[in-house]
Amino acid sequence: MTQDKGQNQVVIDWLINGHPERVFVTTPDSALTYQELSAALANRRGSDLAAVVPRRDIASVVEIFAGVASGPVRISSREGSLGDVVPQDVMTILSTSGTTGKSKLVPLTIANWRAAVVASAQHLGHDEDDTWLIAMPLHHVGGLSVLFRSAFVGGGVHLLPRFDALSFADALSGDVTMASVVPTMLRRILDQDTRRYAGLKAVLVGGGPIPAGLLEEAADRGLPVLPTYGMTETCAQVATLKPGSAVEYKADLLPGVEAMIDPTGRIALRGGQVFDGYLGSPSRSTDEWFVTGDFGAFEDGALRILGRADDVIVTGGENVDPSVIESAVEGHPDVDGVMVVGVASEEWGNEIVCIYQGTAERSELADWSSDRLESFEIPKRWVRVESIPRTALGKPDRNRGREIATNQSG
Repeated sequence: MTQDKGQNQVVIDWLINGHPERVFVTTPDSALTYQELSAALANRRGSDLAAVVPRRDIASVVEIFAGVASGPVRISSREGSLGDVVPQDVMTILSTSGTTGKSKLVPLTIANWRAAVVASAQHLGHDEDDTWLIAMPLHHVGGLSVLFRSAFVGGGVHLLPRFDALSFADALSGDVTMASVVPTMLRRILDQDTRRYAGLKAVLVGGGPIPAGLLEEAADRGLPVLPTYGMTETCAQVATLKPGSAVEYKADLLPGVEAMIDPTGRIALRGGQVFDGYLGSPSRSTDEWFVTGDFGAFEDGALRILGRADDVIVTGGENVDPSVIESAVEGHPDVDGVMVVGVASEEWGNEIVCIYQGTAERSELADWSSDRLESFEIPKRWVRVESIPRTALGKPDRNRGREIATNQSG
């Protein structure tokens, strides 16, 4: 189960490039220098730390790096074993988000992670003078990748124990230069804080559909927002709008990443940071395309994400992207959150159900939608809830949404 120790030392040597006295990670009440991290790893090297269930704190950061130093490590939101036999070159094992089905275990190799952190530094231009701000779970690739890419260049990470819009806004106004958020987080920051921002180099926005107008609103407040696209299977970002670009809802491919649109309209990827295959499944060859579950298109060489293939609702013979409806309904001033799902129907095949949070009346939303959507896109039912069900990362939990829509009449 454990990797060759010489190989592990190579991993740590390329991953931790900070000067000893530099601070690597800070939290609201603690800090960890590169020297302290190296000392902690020296004391723990050789232990087979098969699994880590991290919190967003200094101790968990040390555990993650100790796990990497010891061999393949599973980083998860819950206790669990590595399960199947793990190839020696695997560095981490993560779980997919499982928002539309059962999660899968994704082994990411040393070569995958090295390609990812090198590409990030080249594309975004971050270095040892930059500090990233994150409030994402460290068992998720979005949070973990920030740790690894910062360690690689010798930079810093400001880690918040949880997401709170005002605390995050305060940190954005501090000494951080880079940040990573999902659209829901950005929306809450703009709603709850009115200040303008300065001194930031990039704010990556990804992990879900970006509502129309959100990026422009953020840019008007001084946030250099960059749409980004990636997933667990690719060590996070494979495409991010280039820093300094005008506001666009598309993303440029990172160095070393190839992409195409397959005949079904799905995005297919290959390159050094793309995984070799799910744990327990046959490995992919290096020149084989990984077909994602996302629809996309190329515009002037950049990638535009058109929605999740798994989320498409087939109703009355029409293919409907729920994110289009969600963006339209979210524009209503009395709506605070939206999720659109399809529920089996004898008449329609699937009927469109809009689950929403807010004070708007159903009749208001039906009228609002009729002016902004095609007739076949207008929801057949409206269900008001106290809060939209979401995953730990803030993504819509569509499985739970379908349960709500099925069990409530609206």
